[in-house]
Formats: sequence, structure tokens, C-alpha cells
Amino acid sequence: MIRVESISFEINKRHLLKDITFSIRKGEMLAILGANGAGKSTLMKILCREKNPSEGRIIYNGRDMNSYSIKELANMRATLYQQNAISLAFTVQEVVLMGRYGKSGKAPELSDEVVLEETMSVCGIAHLAERSMLTLSGGEQQRVHFARVLAQIWDCKEALLLLDEPIANMDMLYQHQTLAIANALTKKGFMVICVLHEINLAAQYADRVIMLKGGRKWWDGTPEEVFTAKNIFSAFGVDAQVRIDPQTLTTQIAPVAVRLEATHFNSSMAASYHQLSLKERMLTYIEQNPEKALWQVADALGTREADLLLIDLGKDVFLLGNDMEKILQRIESLGWVKAMTYNPHCENQREGVYRNFSKEEHVTLFLGEDIDLRIFASRWSLALAVCKPGKESLQFFDKMGKAVHKIMLTEGSYREAFMELVADFKDIQQSLPAFERATRKGMPERRDAEIDVVEFRRSWDSMQDTHEFFGLLRRYGMTRMQALRLAAGRRAVQVTLESFRRTIMQCSLEKIPLMVFTANEGCVQINTGELKRIDQQGKWLTLQSNSTGQIRLNEDAVNSVWHVVKPTADGDVNSLELYDTEGEMIVQFFGERKPGIAELESWREALGHGVV
Repeated sequence: MIRVESISFEINKRHLLKDITFSIRKGEMLAILGANGAGKSTLMKILCREKNPSEGRIIYNGRDMNSYSIKELANMRATLYQQNAISLAFTVQEVVLMGRYGKSGKAPELSDEVVLEETMSVCGIAHLAERSMLTLSGGEQQRVHFARVLAQIWDCKEALLLLDEPIANMDMLYQHQTLAIANALTKKGFMVICVLHEINLAAQYADRVIMLKGGRKWWDGTPEEVFTAKNIFSAFGVDAQVRIDPQTLTTQIAPVAVRLEATHFNSSMAASYHQLSLKERMLTYIEQNPEKALWQVADALGTREADLLLIDLGKDVFLLGNDMEKILQRIESLGWVKAMTYNPHCENQREGVYRNFSKEEHVTLFLGEDIDLRIFASRWSLALAVCKPGKESLQFFDKMGKAVHKIMLTEGSYREAFMELVADFKDIQQSLPAFERATRKGMPERRDAEIDVVEFRRSWDSMQDTHEFFGLLRRYGMTRMQALRLAAGRRAVQVTLESFRRTIMQCSLEKIPLMVFTANEGCVQINTGELKRIDQQGKWLTLQSNSTGQIRLNEDAVNSVWHVVKPTADGDVNSLELYDTEGEMIVQFFGERKPGIAELESWREALGHGVV
């Protein structure tokens, strides 16, 4: 048995692999798949001991892999690499016989000759025995090297066979034959780990599949469990139709053809396209991508979302005055509306009434049962009223033209009140605003050596409220990620994305009410309630609450997940926090709580269920 325990591999502070854990038993064929750059070859190099992991270890037959000598491993494990270049004119049988070197210090024995004959025969290269390797095609050379690798462990009944893209350059017949040989050997006790790109072949020959994405293990199970249309799109970005063959009961995947428009990538053909106005390009893109939100359309066109709305300035879109506080005080009169706050990777929306308006220093609050907001109105620079029938909304932007909050009318909204609000606050000058150039937010991270870590941890332990954390960061001049990294293990622990998924699934099953915080520079929106439904479409994970709340999370953007514990006067408060590659927070999850009341024990138990 081989057991991979929390393997990570890092180069220049960039993780190529992160927290990979799995095991394989004798008699099992495991296929590893993923897009280019997912970490497949790096994992294979660690498995064959060509690279050492930054973290974690590999246990092989009860011993640490690194405790074996090279000769010991040669007798029980063989590896077929992607590239097997030979520049000298060895014959085919000489190359295959190289797999037997080390078995004996003398010339090849009879048993070696038998192994040579059998491996060359099964790999379909016996007729090439006297041919020079330099005269063979790429596929023929690969079959020779496969025979060489088999020869190395041919007489080991429980060997480990590592195959890194073994069917590269082979034609259809030998692709199937090569994988059939590997599969047949597992039936007699071999363990086979095989990196593949051909998803249908993995479905036909592998007992189990691991799908890697961004250096992480995303799925692990039988081909039927792993190869769903949703998982395939998430891993490869390709739509596919998946069915089970009724005769063989194997999974069959039929990718949907990709259609491209030449004007999008050929500048000589794109001249006419770029002569189109922004509105024409927007309408063309929306027609081709009707499921995209407006901010996604803006990203695709390389412009601001506000610019797309301002195309219709003075027609269906109107500038409002910049007295944001007075506008916000009137929102309750609109009745039942939809509130939406988002950042580049997470969208938080909820329907309800904007109740309990109040102001505390630099923060404007709405503390309703449904709409729960913390607004930093000083960072709001532009208010637009969209008056298109059936799509009425108020949309607010910062000085760089980035959306900070949206209020959209529903069937339960008072449209007369909306039109009155627009009339009262409509700016006299309906002219295009000037936006500032976008700047990279965040402060540079100090060197760890400059921070009094002991005093910092003591200050963390003495917090009485979760909001004191922001003051803690300012006092020590730290970024949030640096604080989590330097905190004692009992205060901040990095966990896997898979652990996060298990935790929220447990919360959904146990009906544990959550508080989900989504923030940008100008607004924090809190969505509270039980998770009624969890769906995934491509890279987007959708969490539907038992009321009108919905969270959409781009899992591809998640670089790290942290279990954070902050002390308060009511006891410790636990959260799951997701961050992107820039160290910016994407979303936070808490168990539902109120000041003066201890945290839900069920939430703590769910976190314990998820942590690995």
C-alpha cells in the first residue's frame, strides 16, 4: 500500500501542490487528471522521488519512501516518464534489457531472457528487436520504454508502477493496449498510478480517478463519481455531455465543440469589430454570453461596469446627487427590494426591506432582519438610477467606477416611490463623470522580524470583540494574511478547500444557521440563515439560504482557506475565511450569533468535522 500524506510543493513562495492526500491499495489502478499546470507531473516526480515535497510524506508498504535505498526501490517500483530521449543507436532489445540491470551482477540470465521475450511480446515490439531506437517513431519508442519499465518489475508480484502520460504519441490501438496491460497487472496485485490527459480512457481503465486543479486535489472517486459535466467544466473549462454506456456500464464523455470568432484573436480581421461603439460591442457580447452579469461583461470588454451603464445616460440611466446619506435614508420607502454587494470573486444578494437605518461615526448601518449592511458612504462617489422598465435599480460606485452596492426593484417594490426618489435626487448636470485610475490596494507586508510576535499574540488573546482585530492590524502594521500566519496555531490554522466544502455541506445537512460576510471597499453585506441548497456550475459555487439570500463564490479564485478563532467577552468566535492570491479576503463564514450570546456549539462541531 502507498499512502500520500498532506504533500505540498513550493517554489519561490508559489505552491505547485497543496495538501495532497490519498492512498492506493494493491490491485488498484489510479488515474490522475487535470488541466495543464494542475500539478500532475510535479506529483508524479515526488512519487518517484525525483523531487522532495516541501511538506508531507509518502508511506510505502509501512515505511517512509525516503528510507528506501535506490536498489530497494528499483526492485519494487518502476517509472515511465513523459520524455525518454535516447541519442545512441541502442537496439530495441538492448533498451528493454536495461530494465533488468541491477537484478544480477553478471550477464543476463535465462530468467532475464524470458522476461525480455514476454515484455516485448505483450507490448507489440518483438518484431522490432534488432532495430535501432533512432529509427523508430515516437509512439514505437514509447512502447519500447514501457516494455523496459515492465521488465524491471516483471517478477515482483506487488510492485508499484508509475506512468506519467504513458500513451503519448501512440496510436489508438496501442493506447488501449498499454492501459489494458496496466489494468491487467493490477488484477494480479500491482499498484498503478497513471497520469493521463485522455478522459475517456481513464474512465474505461482506471478503478479510481483523482482530479487536480490549481495544485489541489478537487475530486477523488470512481470514474462515475468524478466525471460529471459540472466537474469536467470546473477542471478543464469545457462543456461536455456525460452518459453511462448501458452495455459496458462505463462512463462516456463527449465534449461540446468550441466555437471561436476569428475577430477576437486576429487583429487584421478585428479592425471592423474595434470600430464598433462600446454599446455595439456590449450588445454583441451579451448576445453571445447571455448568462454573464454586467460586471463580467465589463471585464471581458476591458472597461468599467459604470461605463456600460453610462452609455444610456440621459435616456434610461440618470446621475443622482452625491449626498449618499440622504439617498440611503429614503431606501426603506421602496419596499421589498434586492440588495447586492460583491467583490471580484464573491457575490452576496438578499431580498428584503432596508430597515433600521442608523449612523455610527464613519459607518452607515442597516440592521434589518433581511438586509444587514455596513456602509462606508465616504467611499461612494457615484449614484446611478437605472429606469429601464422591469430592470429598475439604484447602483453605487466608488471614485474608480467600481460597483460597491446595488439595489434592484422586485415585484414587491413601490415603483412610484422609486420614481419620486429619482426625481428628488436627479443631478441637474447629466454629464459623464471622470473616474480616477485604478490603483492597487493594500499595504506592503513588513518583514516578520520587524514585528513583536509574542506581544502580537498576547494582544490577540486579550481581544474582547471581533471588531478589535482591525485595530490590532493597524497597531502592529500587519496585513491580514501576515497576522494569520504569525498567530499561534490555536488562533489561525490554514485548512484545505475540500475541508471548507465539507464544513458548509455539514452545515446544510444539520440546518446550522450561518452568517456570510461579503465585502468590498465601500460595503459589507451579511447574509444570515440556513443553507437550503448548494450547487456548483463550473467554477461558481452557489449557496442558497432558506430565505431569499444567495452567495455565489468563484472557487477558482480561492488561494487559501483559514480557520480563525477570535476571543470575545462571550467566548471564542470561530470563522472560515477565504483569500485570493493577492491576500485579499473573498468571503467570511460565521455561525449565527448575537452580542451577549455564546457561539453556536453546532457550528464549532461542523468546523471540527471539516478540519483536516
